[in-house]
Amino acid sequence: MKDNNYPTTEPITIRKRIGSTIYEVRSYFNPAAKETVEEKLLRIIRNDLTNGVNRAIMKLSQTERLPERGSA
Repeated sequence: MKDNNYPTTEPITIRKRIGSTIYEVRSYFNPAAKETVEEKLLRIIRNDLTNGVNRAIMKLSQTERLPERGSA
């Protein structure tokens, strides 16, 4: 059965053994994509870093309060 969501090119397949289990990951890339794999990975990493910093700031502002001025 052919899945029309993927191009007809062969996927990149990576196999990794951890203990007695073998994991297999197949990666498909659209040859008509507007960004390279490198550009996509960098975008994902940047987004994760930005979102992580934003979540940390939000968590800090919700859980820790700075002492009020004048209190020692």
